[in-house]
Amino acid sequence: MGKKDFAPVATKERTLTTSDLFLIWFGAAIAITEIWAGGSDPLRNLGLILGLVAIVIGRVVGNGLMAAMARIGADTGLPTMVLTRPAFGIRGSYLPAICNVLQLIGWTGWMLFVGYLYLDTIGSYLGLPGGTAAPEIRIAWIVLLGLFCTLWAMGGRRFWQLVQRVGAALLLLLTIALTVIVLQQYNIAELLTAPRGLSLGVLNGADLVIAMSVSWLPLVADYSRYATKPRAGAQGTFWGYFVGGTWMYAVGLLVALAAQTDVPDQMVVQVMSSQGLGWAIAAVVLVLLSTVTTTFLDIFSTVVSSQNLTPGLPDKAGVVTAGVLGVLVALVLNVDLYEPFLIAIGAIFLPAFTVVLTDYYLVSNRRVLTSQVDSAGGSYWYTGGFNLRAILAWAVGFTVYDWAQGFASVNFFLGKIGTWTIGQTWAIETAPFAYGASLPCILVTTIMYLLIVRLTGTGIRKKA
Repeated sequence: MGKKDFAPVATKERTLTTSDLFLIWFGAAIAITEIWAGGSDPLRNLGLILGLVAIVIGRVVGNGLMAAMARIGADTGLPTMVLTRPAFGIRGSYLPAICNVLQLIGWTGWMLFVGYLYLDTIGSYLGLPGGTAAPEIRIAWIVLLGLFCTLWAMGGRRFWQLVQRVGAALLLLLTIALTVIVLQQYNIAELLTAPRGLSLGVLNGADLVIAMSVSWLPLVADYSRYATKPRAGAQGTFWGYFVGGTWMYAVGLLVALAAQTDVPDQMVVQVMSSQGLGWAIAAVVLVLLSTVTTTFLDIFSTVVSSQNLTPGLPDKAGVVTAGVLGVLVALVLNVDLYEPFLIAIGAIFLPAFTVVLTDYYLVSNRRVLTSQVDSAGGSYWYTGGFNLRAILAWAVGFTVYDWAQGFASVNFFLGKIGTWTIGQTWAIETAPFAYGASLPCILVTTIMYLLIVRLTGTGIRKKA
């Protein structure tokens, strides 16, 4: 990054249009992991109609947050983690940056691991040996996927602008084909008339959808800062991920209900592969493309977030390092970690970026002093580089979110620590909040931050 990257992107470099950003985020949303999440218990238990309602609510809320963050990136020309500095302070921004680097390496590993699972399934239809019987096959698939994603991330803005158009077109065709095959395979009429779940669970189901969008919040400005206009940054981000993400979740929900399975993603790949050799090859292309067009964002933004911590980290060296770390994580993952990982992301990043958005839109009147984002002792230095007001509001928001989830994140880690130390699990016993975690978290975090600012002042040092 270096000093120059704490400055806004030059006007001549802001070349991404609404359609360019739409295709980037549409490509990010067309992922097998989205199908997986669409068939998860909180949505499947609602039935088809209420499940679809929860998906749409979650997309509107989650993508609205993405669009709001993308607008800040397009307004200022700054990457996401630098944009956390006005709210959290220059040193305070290291906290969300560290969390984001860990999240992105985790997502990279997860996407490579999931890509391997599906390629392994498809390979069985083509007569290839499986990864369970031949561990070297697992290593080969993961390394191959990691290589493709790393090279894609190295391509840079102009490369993405070109290949995402081609990739998104192919993904669109393949996704239409996949959807048609699924619709032919299962009886939707029966699902529409099946008993519905309790409407109270809609907001709990929406939490899982919102969490997926929230996982992208620390990335969106990394790309929208190159938007030709602020509106292009917001609209392209919102609609690209809304269309692709809603579609994939709906397919996952449909298959999970129709096949009575908790692995709809594998069912989709199996159904597509079973249509013959041509469709099996098409399924391979779908998995490869969807993995690459999603995971390269994680790899590239790992570097951008790391540069907020260590300015001067070379882009290419950072991309290679992130790709290698992702491969290493993928080699040791298992499927049981997915839902706890997604819930932890919501608990950490939803309140953090609620603070950032509240600070920008309601406290700072949509103004960032770009000359001060790297100025020790300047406007965003606060108390030793930390804005304790924002950190307190973030902590309260995290507590509210995790409490509303039945302390799912805290209990997961307490269980791991207890197992490692004394051989038994620890847990805080509490039932999840009936009206979901996301909306209470957003509301409480916003009110808390505004109240603290009102009582203590912003803490910003008035410098030009």
